[in-house]
Amino acid sequence: MIQPARHEAAGAAAPVGRARLAASITARVLDGQAVALHGPRGMGRTTVLDLVAAGLPHAISVRVQRLGTPGHGATLIASAFPAETLDELPERMRAGLLDPRSVTVGDPAVFLGDALTELLTTEAGRAPFVLVVDDAQHLDPLTLAALRTAASRSLGPGALGILLGVGPPEVSTETGFVPGLVAARELQLLHLDLQPLAGADTVEMLTTAGVPTDTALWAHRESGGNPGLAHDVAAAVDAMSPADATRAVRSLVRQRALTLSPPVRATLRRVAAMHQPTTAVLTRLGGADAVDSIRTARALALLVSEDDYVRLTPTALGDVLLESIDSDELVQLHTELAVAADTEALARYHRALAGDPSTTPADLAASAAETAARGEHDLAAQLYLLAADAGTDEWAEWITCCLENAVIGKETRVLHRAVQGAARLTDPGHRVRADLALVELGDVSPDEVLVTALQAAREHPDLQARVLLQRARLLLGTHELRTALELARRSVELAERAGRPDIEVDALTVAASVTRTLGEGGSRELIDSAAALAGTPRPGHVHTSARYIAGRFALHDDDLRRARAEFVDMLASVGPDAGYDTVHVLRSLVEIVSRQGRGREALELAGRATRAATHFDTPVATTWYIEAIAECAGGSFERAAVVSSRGVALAREQEDERYLRRHLAHLGLARLHLDELDEAVEAFRELRAIDAASGIRDVTSLRWHTDAVTALALVGEVDEAADLLAGVRAEIAAGRGAPGVVVAADRAEAEIAAARGDLDRARELVTRSATVAGERRLPIEQARSLVTLAHVERRARRSGRSREAAGRAREVLRPLHAEPWTAWVLARFPEGAALHTLEPEEPDACDPQALLASLTLTEQQVAGLVADGASNREIAQRLHLSVKTVEGTLTRVYRKSGLRSRTQLAALVLGHGPR
Repeated sequence: MIQPARHEAAGAAAPVGRARLAASITARVLDGQAVALHGPRGMGRTTVLDLVAAGLPHAISVRVQRLGTPGHGATLIASAFPAETLDELPERMRAGLLDPRSVTVGDPAVFLGDALTELLTTEAGRAPFVLVVDDAQHLDPLTLAALRTAASRSLGPGALGILLGVGPPEVSTETGFVPGLVAARELQLLHLDLQPLAGADTVEMLTTAGVPTDTALWAHRESGGNPGLAHDVAAAVDAMSPADATRAVRSLVRQRALTLSPPVRATLRRVAAMHQPTTAVLTRLGGADAVDSIRTARALALLVSEDDYVRLTPTALGDVLLESIDSDELVQLHTELAVAADTEALARYHRALAGDPSTTPADLAASAAETAARGEHDLAAQLYLLAADAGTDEWAEWITCCLENAVIGKETRVLHRAVQGAARLTDPGHRVRADLALVELGDVSPDEVLVTALQAAREHPDLQARVLLQRARLLLGTHELRTALELARRSVELAERAGRPDIEVDALTVAASVTRTLGEGGSRELIDSAAALAGTPRPGHVHTSARYIAGRFALHDDDLRRARAEFVDMLASVGPDAGYDTVHVLRSLVEIVSRQGRGREALELAGRATRAATHFDTPVATTWYIEAIAECAGGSFERAAVVSSRGVALAREQEDERYLRRHLAHLGLARLHLDELDEAVEAFRELRAIDAASGIRDVTSLRWHTDAVTALALVGEVDEAADLLAGVRAEIAAGRGAPGVVVAADRAEAEIAAARGDLDRARELVTRSATVAGERRLPIEQARSLVTLAHVERRARRSGRSREAAGRAREVLRPLHAEPWTAWVLARFPEGAALHTLEPEEPDACDPQALLASLTLTEQQVAGLVADGASNREIAQRLHLSVKTVEGTLTRVYRKSGLRSRTQLAALVLGHGPR
């Protein structure tokens, strides 16, 4: 039986993925605000409340176990206060709070509201505090009314904060539904809904507990990011075979499913039987019962929403529900869904499952072809399978089409049967197509399958071209670039001979990608040739099309307007079920807006990509990479470092060199700007070794080279930095750079010049860098160059010009919502002061208060906790930071203050000045 509440009661001191939320709530309640945190079962609501309460200087905590008699909640709250506070209340108020039944005169709600207000005011008079009430959904109506009155009365800024945890009420025995929480939502509080964990956070949570990564990834998908459910699912399948794991999860959900009320079961059966179920269709079929059922299922962690769609969690719940009804009920269910279907193809699908004799295999195959052309590959796969089940002469073609569409659409429900059917194929054309689909699926040895496919295709140049093209794509992903280029060229020749321009276009596109990655000339000519031959990209293949790669080239060339227009148009044309297309087009848009400094838009697009990836079950390596890009643009470098670190670990485990490179690049970028320079250098050196071994010379895609030069210069490895920069300059000189790369190269060379003491040369280079970045509308690059200029001017003792450059950097960033970059600048130049990473400003030892005032809020908090004797790990737990972030913060504090030890810092904070 699912018992996600265990997770809530036993959460870690710093739960994965909740640090930012906990810090935000802490700041709000300490400021005297009132916050209500809502969440379904297992989402970790209590864990977050306990974490926040533990970090507060003064909190009074209450947990409401059940719905009680009128005023019962007020009594629980009052009983949690110190006896001396209660003793200060007027006797009538004190008695009324401790026994609401004694209130016999006037309106009890008004009386208890006044009494609660007096109680809160009395306690706040002693010291500011926060009232924390968990499971507030059990508060009785009388207490809610009294609490509403008390919460609306201000006690002064920071005197009283209120934090409520609101979970789902118990299922009503009368209606069979979880009641709505209208009364709780009407409280004058800031209402926050606890969101599911991101995939990277679920994986860290579970792998820390010893769960294998593959199981953790699967548990995240099955739980919808609900941490309690993810724990239960992972525990249920611990060290089991796939078959045993399936049975274990079904056993996990069976008892819970069968205790649901009939209306809820009916609605969830519709979800299980529908293709892409939506709330709108479910409501149309079930009316008010469907609305109540969906609310109930969400509250019980049985259903999650993904944009317009809903999905059962775990997936096995659908199988359990459908197995619990007889065949007549199943026929009736599909007949009902056929009537409600929005398209003829979907209606045919349900009519076929209902056994309608008028729906022929040819009809199903025709509908499958139509849906595949629209990009609905998962539905197409199911329709082709139903057609193939008829066993007609077209069986081989239809089972092959089923497999091809199931792989593109990630339709796991039919993949097993499609693979079984494909094993019986004998025709070379069908056999090769099936083999290529199996390679794309990733469940077979590609070398063995492709060799067999090439032998089967020896008399068919078009099939040979397809096999070689697939092999070239795989080698591009593993960075065996020379062989990939040779195979792509052979594929072009075979496709031309066979008169297959579609295959020729794809092969030219791969050749263009490989050529650019190798840093060789001719990539633009190749992609232009492909684009001239290409038609409209097929749905599901947009992310490998000539148009997509041409858009990527525009991005790499810093032609951002053109790239944005192309990808926005592509996004509009991507099929509704083309998961890879959707995710990769969104990824490109995230990169574009990040380079433009549009941090908020980057986070919004990354969120869309994550939801799409979850819905279509696409690899998490991609979504983690997208999240890291967006965090570097609009979130925080701390979060970017966390996500990229997990991405690096996953890529190593899965031997995925492509995403290892990508995550290392953003890990290095984040570490560099967190002043974790040794870690940044380590990441960049590994990346450089990978590129050297693979022959990768492109400097326009990941753009890690100049960041690595900067990090090396800052740690004193100037010769290594200069050697790396020389390679970048060579690519630029050969015409294989981009405006942003030139800007970054000038800035990186300025860092080398500054490290060597040539400040005039550094000033010249970085001034040119900032000017060109402004002209090219690259605001992040412009701000970074202005910060470097401020550092250089500071080292030259030109304080006025240093402050001017820092001020210009802040002005460039001000309208962009580029939060990590703004925070980075402000950390170095608080209130206009110019501080240099290489040569700190001499502190005024006579003015400890001025030194402390120059620190950021986080730096002041860390310094204060050091003075209290806290270790770095204890500080990290208190402030919801990573240990490395605490270490980096202390490094900045030491640099700004000119101090060298924790003892000196503690003395400064305690008012004695540095020793």
